[in-house]
Amino acid sequence: MERSSAATVDAVRGPEDRWDGALRAVAGERRAVLVDAAGHRFVLVPEDRLRALETAERGAGRAGVSLTAREREVLQMVAEACPGALVAERLGLAPNTVAQHLASVRRKYGVRSSATAAALARRDGLIP
Repeated sequence: MERSSAATVDAVRGPEDRWDGALRAVAGERRAVLVDAAGHRFVLVPEDRLRALETAERGAGRAGVSLTAREREVLQMVAEACPGALVAERLGLAPNTVAQHLASVRRKYGVRSSATAAALARRDGLIP
């Protein structure tokens, strides 16, 4: 989670601190609270902030993604578990061309794996 400013994050260290105060800070003041207990770190945020973060995460790097017909075709085959070499053979492309199409799709979606890109494209209705 990215911190917008140090002033919006409080530290609660261990069970000796008052949880009710920390929870009030989250709920009432709409602030994030960083909890450091027994070497584990947790962040408490108001529910509306959590929903906003989840929405932003789902939309990050995907607003208005458009794929070329060839990118969709290659991605669809990868989504169906076709290895890149087989995709290249079936489409009459060089394996490097297939790799470049997949790299372009991953870049557009802002992800590292073609499988993730395929899942997002399927969810977005860009591939069946």
